[in-house]
Amino acid sequence: METGMNLGQMMKAIVPSDRVVVINAAGQVIYRGFAANFEHTGISDGRPVKSFGLGMETYRKTETMFDWKNVRELPRQVPVEQMEEYSTKDLSHIIYTRIILEN
Repeated sequence: METGMNLGQMMKAIVPSDRVVVINAAGQVIYRGFAANFEHTGISDGRPVKSFGLGMETYRKTETMFDWKNVRELPRQVPVEQMEEYSTKDLSHIIYTRIILEN
C-alpha cells in the first residue's frame, strides 16, 4: 500500500500527545514515544512511509512508573493467548500510531 507520504508529513499530521511507534523496513522498532518528542530523534523526516495504522499493546497493570527511554524496565507484555488468565482490572492497554517505513 503506497501512502505517498514521508515521515515528516506523517508526524506533522499526528497529535503531539499521541504515542507513536516507528518501524523500519527490517521490522525493527526505531522509535517508541510521544509524537512531540520525535523531532529530537535524528531520524530523517524524508523517509517514505509504507503503511500506518493503530496498534495496541496489553500489559499487566503495575503501580511502578516506567522510564520509556529504558526499554529494559518495561512491564511484561501479555500475549493474546494468555489474556483470559487475567481479569480486566489487572490489564492495561496502550494504543499507539504504528508507522512502517519503506527501505
